[in-house]
Amino acid sequence: MQEKSHDSTKLMRKTTIFALLFNILFGGGLTPWLTGGFALFLGGGLTPCFAQDSPRQDSPRQDSLAQGMRRQGRRCLRIAELNCENLFDTIDCPTTRDEEFLPQGERHWTSQRYWRKLNMIAREIVAISTEQPVDLVALVEVESDAVMRDLSRGTGLRALGYEYILGGTDDGRGVRVALLYHPGAFRPLQSSSVSWGERLGTVLPTRHMLHVEGLARSGDTLYIMVCHMPSKAGKLSSKKYRRAILTDLRSYCDSIAASAPPQTRANIIIIGDMNDTPDSRDMRTILTGPDSDLRRVEHRPAKWQRSADGGRIAGNGVEASYRYKGNWEMLDQCIVSSHLLSPTEPLHVSARGLQVVGLRFLLEQDITYGGLKPWRTWQGPLYRGGFIDHLPIVVELEF
Repeated sequence: MQEKSHDSTKLMRKTTIFALLFNILFGGGLTPWLTGGFALFLGGGLTPCFAQDSPRQDSPRQDSLAQGMRRQGRRCLRIAELNCENLFDTIDCPTTRDEEFLPQGERHWTSQRYWRKLNMIAREIVAISTEQPVDLVALVEVESDAVMRDLSRGTGLRALGYEYILGGTDDGRGVRVALLYHPGAFRPLQSSSVSWGERLGTVLPTRHMLHVEGLARSGDTLYIMVCHMPSKAGKLSSKKYRRAILTDLRSYCDSIAASAPPQTRANIIIIGDMNDTPDSRDMRTILTGPDSDLRRVEHRPAKWQRSADGGRIAGNGVEASYRYKGNWEMLDQCIVSSHLLSPTEPLHVSARGLQVVGLRFLLEQDITYGGLKPWRTWQGPLYRGGFIDHLPIVVELEF
């Protein structure tokens, strides 16, 4: 066991050193910060490592799944979610309405701004990590495969060996969801992009749900659903469609649970931007109602919360993932099969529950309502140059 631990420590040191050199030589960023065991220079880089039209260059996997299960004796799987707030590339897609996110468009979305945002999101993902990279990251509001390739291969994340799966879309602007995963922690078995419009037999210009079934390093099969529900937007039609989608999502998960092999239970994890609060009527009565086997992972607001390595990952007055007119709202949620909330189960949600990552560099002063709020990229059409408008969330599964 000591030999294995020594090997994994050497691997981690090599990964850290590689990331350091990689960003100094290619990333353009010389603004360091420390987070857990990592020292990566991701914050200031504006120069891409690869052009957007370059072919995907897969780096060798750093671990096999079996090695990932053993490394440093870790007994948890860390899952994060973050809304990337309009992460568009700068290339015109003729089949979608992405004109405002072009260099000559309304928002003047230049390559410099694009790569700045990619590096900032990479910094967020690393900051969520403690002793090891976060294992899975559900991403909301990404435009294309080019975006995911550039994020995972063209920033310091390349050194961490992430792979990705991208969902489809019926959204007019082409916005999608995606899943980043570390192959040493999670092995996808199959995936599908679920069109709500097709399932409901109507035209619904909204994002698909990404369903990924895979094997975790605990040996358990997980059914992960990455969601981005339609915006409330104050429209009755939107509310009607949201209810229809929630009802169908519930039915979809019930079917997975019913088809689980004998003597097993389906480990369902729904994570994403629900565009609604957990205590709303629709969420309480449809998705997590009394007759449902789905339950939300509780967020316990506090002055601060401890991360897995004992450090503070939330605080600064943060009460939820999103702030609107001075009020915090828990729009980003994680909903799981009820048995995953039992600490007596071999695989279960950590007692920490759902954590909101309220690191100071993700926040700015709210001069209108007081306190702090997420430092966003956009305020309407005005470019603010911040990270994102939602704070990331993290859930840990222990085994």
